[in-house]
Amino acid sequence: MSKTLWQYYVDRANEITDNALEDIKTLKQWEDERQQRKREFFISMGLEPFPEKTKLSINFLGDFKGHGFIAKKIAYEILPDCWSSGHLYLPDPLPEKQVPAVVYACGHSGLGTFWYQKHGIMWAKRGYGCFIFDTIRQSENNGIHHGLFTGKRLDWISRGYTSAGGELLNSIRALDVLCQMPEIDKQRIGATGISGGGAHSHFLGIADERIKAVATSCGVSLLKFAIGYRTMFQHCDCMYANGNFQRDICDFSALIAPRPLLFCFASEDNLFFNEEYRMLYEKVKKIYRLYGCEEKCELFEYPGPHAYSDASVKKINDWFDRYVAGQKHPDIGLGNETISEQELSVFNGKSPEPNRLNLLPEFLTVQKTRQLPKNKDEWESIRIETINQLKKNVFHWLEKNNEVMEIRKTGTWEWESRNFHRYQGKVSGMECYIEENVSKTPVKNTFFCIGSFNDDTYSLLKEIADYTENCNIILVEPRACGRNAADMNQGNHCLYRAGAMTGITPVLMWMNDLKHIIQFFRNMAGYRNTNFILYGKNESAGACLYYSIFDEKISAVILDDVVDTHENGCFILGILKEIDITEASGLMAPRIFSVVLDGWSRWELAMHWGIRVYDRLGIRERYIMTNSTSSAIQKTLSAIEKL
Repeated sequence: MSKTLWQYYVDRANEITDNALEDIKTLKQWEDERQQRKREFFISMGLEPFPEKTKLSINFLGDFKGHGFIAKKIAYEILPDCWSSGHLYLPDPLPEKQVPAVVYACGHSGLGTFWYQKHGIMWAKRGYGCFIFDTIRQSENNGIHHGLFTGKRLDWISRGYTSAGGELLNSIRALDVLCQMPEIDKQRIGATGISGGGAHSHFLGIADERIKAVATSCGVSLLKFAIGYRTMFQHCDCMYANGNFQRDICDFSALIAPRPLLFCFASEDNLFFNEEYRMLYEKVKKIYRLYGCEEKCELFEYPGPHAYSDASVKKINDWFDRYVAGQKHPDIGLGNETISEQELSVFNGKSPEPNRLNLLPEFLTVQKTRQLPKNKDEWESIRIETINQLKKNVFHWLEKNNEVMEIRKTGTWEWESRNFHRYQGKVSGMECYIEENVSKTPVKNTFFCIGSFNDDTYSLLKEIADYTENCNIILVEPRACGRNAADMNQGNHCLYRAGAMTGITPVLMWMNDLKHIIQFFRNMAGYRNTNFILYGKNESAGACLYYSIFDEKISAVILDDVVDTHENGCFILGILKEIDITEASGLMAPRIFSVVLDGWSRWELAMHWGIRVYDRLGIRERYIMTNSTSSAIQKTLSAIEKL
């Protein structure tokens, strides 16, 4: 029986987690790889390139005080016209010298800084400064956390966006705010938080070395458990980096080393498994051991549910006294003193206008632009450079993936003028099906028809049979399609989410299938002198396009009923930072590109980059746009005849 798409993602998650950091044997090896891993982290968080830091706008909107502390209400810009808010707690009276400080990232609650105010008060009474700030979706902040979690923003996949990255940007700017406060010693700052705040403080420690020590509570999840044990269904998108490089979070946690890192977990927390956080700790501690400072990486496990305990609070306080302040501070735990919501409110229900925090996914998706060619020689350099960038930044999994497809013939039949063969392919326990309808006499063209989720070989044949009588036909049900189709039509967005977390979306998977299947037929003598034409419909059209771009022996590609932007389908992780599908069509030049359109769409805008490439090369007739499959096939075959 064929493995389901979900089980495939479970297996990949297990593999990613189990292999994390296992190849690191020496400190030199780690140091040699460290910068590349840091780059991979920022890409996986959707923050590469990192947005330009404009002058930090900070507004002080009042203050409040209590016994032993005073606090300032602060608004600050993450990006221009993207506002967030927080409170700076300080000791009262304030010492003459600058004080050590804590960046406190709020967990998931509606009013973050109100809910977690006891922590700010505690740190101030202990002699620290503490900047406690709302997430991008708390209080008056109108950002979004649950894009893939709800399935309402699947475009985040193609954008390469995760709300973890949005929160990391928020955290870095919060740290910038803290570093500008004259009362704060910038050389002594730690980061902490619980739940989502545990994740965000942890990510901040990875990203920014101004953080001298990290204490994360109940907030770091491994892929093996998130997907395999299904805790992802309880965790927000902001808990996870994307899987662009098939890295688990511990691969990135180790970037904090040799700075001190404390993991705190409650043993009865239903969001995390004991085995999970112990595995996380052991893997990361291995890197600290290479630095000769394993005492700087600790796991503190305490009884209780998803919450702090008195013991965990004391452990964090002692940790920061040792590694941030450098000296012992008063033993003060969380008290009962609270300030009213009205007095705490920074914006009082009305944030600055405009506040475009809800557009953060769009602001962080900056697509590259490319020159159009002035001549054929210039086009070749543009095309090769673009393809190399796509391979490096988006499709690198295809280069390093070692999955092997086993193909066996399951049946053969003979007709008057044609032979019919059936094959079964198997990759990583998943089945695909191939039907070969081949002419007994030599023909010039071979059509590879690639199905999408709801397509089987029979429906594919009906699409093209009447227009390809003088061609060989290869019908392909790739993995998770046809007889083994994944149900993507019933709100089953968890599959897309798991694809983003592991870095392997269905389109990438099908490109890998195509690589094996096309090579299988190329090795047959009967196909060595034929033109290979790829036909894909719906989601599989994206796989056909990008496979054809990389495989220059493909003569033509036909896309049927394909989306006009990766925002709406053909999801490939981070593709929109490099190119969109209409622009990518130009990379087929000077070969034949054909698209079947249904009504008005971006494909028909005569000025888009792909069409202009063909225009400038003087081969506009090879860029075919039509409104029917039959016309697309006939025009494609006619164009090939003229080559």
